[in-house]
Amino acid sequence: MRGGGGLRVATIGGIPIYIHWSFWLLIVWIVISAFWYSGGDWAFVGWRLMLVAGLVVSVIIHELGHAFAAAAFHIPTRDITMYPFGGVASIEKLPEKPIQELIIAIAGPLTNFLITGVITAGLFLSGSFLNVDPAYYFGLRQLTVRDYFTQLAQLNLLLAVFNLIPAFPMDGGRVLRAFLAMQLPYAKATKIAAVVGQVFAVIFALVGLMGNPVLILIGFFVFVAAENEKKAVEGQMTLKGVYAKDAVMVEYPVLPATAPLQAAVEALLGSQARSFLIVDPEGRPVGTLSREKLIKALHERAPLTTPITEVMDERLITVEAHTPLMEVMHILQDEGVPFVLVTAKREGKPVILGLIDAENIAEYLLIKKAQEAFAVSTNS
Repeated sequence: MRGGGGLRVATIGGIPIYIHWSFWLLIVWIVISAFWYSGGDWAFVGWRLMLVAGLVVSVIIHELGHAFAAAAFHIPTRDITMYPFGGVASIEKLPEKPIQELIIAIAGPLTNFLITGVITAGLFLSGSFLNVDPAYYFGLRQLTVRDYFTQLAQLNLLLAVFNLIPAFPMDGGRVLRAFLAMQLPYAKATKIAAVVGQVFAVIFALVGLMGNPVLILIGFFVFVAAENEKKAVEGQMTLKGVYAKDAVMVEYPVLPATAPLQAAVEALLGSQARSFLIVDPEGRPVGTLSREKLIKALHERAPLTTPITEVMDERLITVEAHTPLMEVMHILQDEGVPFVLVTAKREGKPVILGLIDAENIAEYLLIKKAQEAFAVSTNS
């Protein structure tokens, strides 16, 4: 398992692939609905699950298309996660140029068109032809190899076409943003694409009210995701050109490694600190202690006389002062540490300047946005 609640199922091209816990709710729904629709025919349930398995593989290939296209521009992908509404390739940073985003966005649907083409060609060479009536295949009780691959081809075609709808942050929405960003600032292009995406989300939901609850869910996810993407890009634009040294916290809570757990409890209750740097008698960092780890230890009935060193996290992640703050934010998210140490070289030796945690970055963003808003109002 990873922090986000995903089960790691494979690693392809160095990219870990996860199944989110919520995906299994979709599997349960498919089993129940197929069982009810078929009147208790477990063979039909098995067929539907086989189709879902084929579709999952197709979606993973779709996301790998995005990932490999991003890799061509030296943009790494942290992981790929399968959710009930589709897959997500977590690309570590925004493409530098709109044309790069255009290529990365279009690479996913192209893989599904390719899968459809390969299956169709295979059926043709085997003497079979593609029946374009999806209702025929979805109503079948018995599965043949031809029927299975025909329906899988149709699902891939539907996946490609649906993803090209300009409903940001779907692939079509990213294509739209890429074209807009060729003429407009990136943040403004994102805002317009997000609004267009939310309009489509409302349309999905309204159509879904006519009898398709899946479209209602898709509309909800698209609406929320578009808003989150817009805010994320605004944050990334704000952090552009900002480094760790600009947001470092020079005064931070410290606890000695020789102290007992009681001292950590008192420090937590007596201040606003939520995590502590643990140092040895010479003042050298040896670990961290977060509020979560402390409370976990108390839940596990650790005596208050327990040395902090038995509870602390020995991982210490250090970044240089000129590390981009956006990169620091990704480190905090990926590593699950309460903070990172910021260092700079003085007289050839690394010296700790302070700490940065997620709350610090959030406060920096709020302050910078307030300053920018004040500057705009003053100029106007």
